[in-house]
Amino acid sequence: MRGTIAGLNEKDNKIIIRTDFGYTYGIADVSYMKVNQLVSGDLRSNGFEILTNLNSGDDFVVEIEAYDCSHEAAILLLDRG
Repeated sequence: MRGTIAGLNEKDNKIIIRTDFGYTYGIADVSYMKVNQLVSGDLRSNGFEILTNLNSGDDFVVEIEAYDCSHEAAILLLDRG
């Protein structure tokens, strides 16, 4: 499955990814990522997944905590401290 990085919280290493089913929220090293980059992998599961940043070709590990979220819920998760 493919998705687009829709938001980053570099302070807390949080990421939201827009998919065809809503938004996926997780924890990852986001220091080299940018909004609007494309990623692929299993974006509809909980736990640790290896995703690929299609813009850079790099693989990264994300701990998915929620998927199929609304935009509003994803923003709340991204911003909570």
